[in-house]
Amino acid sequence: MSRTRLAVVTSVGLVALSAAVFITRRATGGADVEGPPGTSSWEVSLTARGRLDLEKAGPVVISTPLEFRRQHIFDEAWKSDGLARREGRGRDAKWKRRPGPPGAEKNQEMYALTYTFRCVLGTHHPTPAMRERTKELDHPPTPQTDGTLASAPRIESNDREIQDLARDLSADLAAAPDQVRAFNDHILTLPVRDTDEAGGALDCLRSGGDAAGRSRLLVALCRSREIPARVVTGLVLNPNAPPTVHYWAEAFLRSPDGPEGHWVPACPTYGHFGVHGWPANYLVVRLDDEPLVRGPGDPRLSLFARPLVDRPAADEPRIKTFWRIVSLASLPPPEQHLTRFLLLLPVATVVVSLFRVVIGVRTYGVFSPALLGLIFRDLKGLPWGLGIFAGTVVVGWLFRKVLDRYNLLLIPRAAVMLTLIILFLIVVVVATARAGVHITGYVALFPLIILTHMVERFWTVEAEDGTRASFKTLFGTLLVAVAVAVALSPDAIGRWLFRYPETLGVVIAVLLLLGRYTGYRLTELYRFQDVIEFKAESEPVKPPAGEKQVEAGGKNEALVEKVSVTGEPNGKPVGTPVATPTGA
Repeated sequence: MSRTRLAVVTSVGLVALSAAVFITRRATGGADVEGPPGTSSWEVSLTARGRLDLEKAGPVVISTPLEFRRQHIFDEAWKSDGLARREGRGRDAKWKRRPGPPGAEKNQEMYALTYTFRCVLGTHHPTPAMRERTKELDHPPTPQTDGTLASAPRIESNDREIQDLARDLSADLAAAPDQVRAFNDHILTLPVRDTDEAGGALDCLRSGGDAAGRSRLLVALCRSREIPARVVTGLVLNPNAPPTVHYWAEAFLRSPDGPEGHWVPACPTYGHFGVHGWPANYLVVRLDDEPLVRGPGDPRLSLFARPLVDRPAADEPRIKTFWRIVSLASLPPPEQHLTRFLLLLPVATVVVSLFRVVIGVRTYGVFSPALLGLIFRDLKGLPWGLGIFAGTVVVGWLFRKVLDRYNLLLIPRAAVMLTLIILFLIVVVVATARAGVHITGYVALFPLIILTHMVERFWTVEAEDGTRASFKTLFGTLLVAVAVAVALSPDAIGRWLFRYPETLGVVIAVLLLLGRYTGYRLTELYRFQDVIEFKAESEPVKPPAGEKQVEAGGKNEALVEKVSVTGEPNGKPVGTPVATPTGA
């Protein structure tokens, strides 16, 4: 079997295998499997709007739900017109003003960002990552360091009024759970008053308060009796009404038989108490009383939620259980983000291969334009990002010219290049910040090793083929990176690959077929269009002079008998006939 036929057969097999997995997944209900089964599942959208403070361009921070206990978060998506997200760890997403041309600051004063996610509440079988996160966040408190017994500005547990009330309410109660319940029941009798979520415990005690003030009062009463407690900020998800930001409290109650204990929730607004019977539509976002959106311009938050199909686990078919186990949506949110990026990388290499093999655009390798395109899938930041990248490569090339005079060894030279590139990027960051343009969200994404390697490749191409060829290859790299960014910018592509990872079989099949492509590239057809002649198949082929056309086997197959004549010492010619098809 020829190699081309082997590649075609393998590609057909991969496509058939991917289609079989896809059809099986759809037929058995695996297409709707998203995350572990639970009591209910929701799709939630948080939209923050505000006005940027151009003089104090601090970040806008939006908190994302915690992945712990029995709540699972997946399928996160971000969208903003005036802000750019800064990459980083943690569940707090930080957004900065998007870079723009000079004079465009007035158009960027108003901003809006939307965070959409799906969640499963009451997960029947928490994943190992959820259990580890629960151990981290629900560990026994250490009051000396975590402040669960300390007085705070809006939790005045040391105030005499609060201490007297706590003493009166718990006078006849020795057990801590009974004391916490008594505190919770007393706060329920206080008047409800809207204080814009800024009221403290003492204000709530004197004149009533909203959910935030009532929760702070409950925490203050617990702390005054040496019971560790904290405020919880979350969402209440309702199927027939928009979700609401809600506050409640948690007290750490130790077991009477030992030092072990657990956090017990209490809602002094609606009267809920204890883990058993706790509402299944409470979603924990923060384990403190900070707002969900923080930043300049007094951001306003609007919420939307819709219930998804409930997923009972008792009578679930085994095949559907299997799809749940292998579903990528069961991963923790950070791993989900990484998986989405990794799934898009093979598709990006398909775009690069098409440009290099079929069109004939030269680039610096395959992964450099692919990674660049994936980094700048946000097309609004594409001009700034690629411009900074191209400028860095050109400046690094100038540095490389200077270092060439020293004739350094490879490793020290690469280290010096890396240092010079970092110094240049620092200068760019400082200069743009002075001009009111913030580019840290883009520069932080540049792998410095790739930048250093790119400069070396630029220098190598220049040394071998000249400066024009090196700049032409740089331009081709940027062009292909733009194509990758445009092709993979729709969120639907990432969602499809994340939901149906078997699509990678089709990607491999396409790459195998491209690997056996031996035809003309489009750029070659353009360059050599004056010398390429296309003849009709019916046009007879005339043999060159000195060659004779014969009929072979009575078939209409023209053969050309080529005779090479050489001379021997005696002067007699020797003919060596070679018959080949005229189309060879």
